[in-house]
Amino acid sequence: MNSKRPDLSCNQTIREAIQKIALRGIVHQGSNSLKGTEKITGYVAKIHKDGDLAGTIDVQEYVQLAVDETEETKMGYHEGVLLSAIQDNSKGLVIIPKMYSEVVVSKDSITGTEYVSMFSHVDVIQLDSHDTITIEVKEREEFDQSDENSPDVDELEETGVMSQTVYTKDSIKTEVHKEKDSHVTVQEINGESYSVNVDDQQTTLEITKDSVHVKRDSSESTISKDKIEDKVGNSSVTVENGCVSLGSTSGTDNAVLGTELATILSDLLQYIGQVMTTTMMGPQPPVNVASFIALKAKIDAFKSTQSGFLTKKVMIQK
Repeated sequence: MNSKRPDLSCNQTIREAIQKIALRGIVHQGSNSLKGTEKITGYVAKIHKDGDLAGTIDVQEYVQLAVDETEETKMGYHEGVLLSAIQDNSKGLVIIPKMYSEVVVSKDSITGTEYVSMFSHVDVIQLDSHDTITIEVKEREEFDQSDENSPDVDELEETGVMSQTVYTKDSIKTEVHKEKDSHVTVQEINGESYSVNVDDQQTTLEITKDSVHVKRDSSESTISKDKIEDKVGNSSVTVENGCVSLGSTSGTDNAVLGTELATILSDLLQYIGQVMTTTMMGPQPPVNVASFIALKAKIDAFKSTQSGFLTKKVMIQK
């Protein structure tokens, strides 16, 4: 008893013939694409910012015809092209192309609605999210085509070098990793503060509504509403309204004014030099009066030339 088997190749031929008959008239003979779904390449001829066509663009198709176009009859001119397949795209992802940039226009085969599917240049990219937006770049090991055991492209191991920015409704956080688990710089912005931690917090900056704080190893500086304080180890300089404290704000003593001190010392030596001692020979000046006079001259020289114990490197207000 002979078994009869159908010829599969004949069945395939019949199916293809039926399909061609069914699609006859709605498929382009040259491109084999459904009529009304083919993609059109052109450039942005106009951007509508107001009126009934606001939020759409006009696209001039690249056409080569023997018939010259006129102002009344524009060949391949598409008016009111949507910026995306969504009718109302004022929220979410919005891309506005640059004037005269090249675009690819697609068409909905059912409604005939045209929309832009690709852009060569853009003026505005808007991302409007309800929760979170993450932008991330990660370095991965190179794909080795010659190695049969090499992981697939989607399985390549991460090297640890990466950058990432996460946007939420109340904060923005950016991280940059130079190496895996080391040399990490983090920037964070929220409604109350702005902070930057550079290279595993070796250098930090924090700004709040009350103060600015900068730190690097044992050195740090704090600026508040009514005070500035700089510290290096156990030494500090504190600046407040009407007062500058060197070293510390506790156990301090008043500083002297160099010029005033020089004047007082000069006057004191002058008065000492005028002291007279009663002797059998009558009133006599001090034995070392010449030393007093020389020392007074030296102090006067210091005062006039800003040298010696007077300096311009440290100035104190009277």
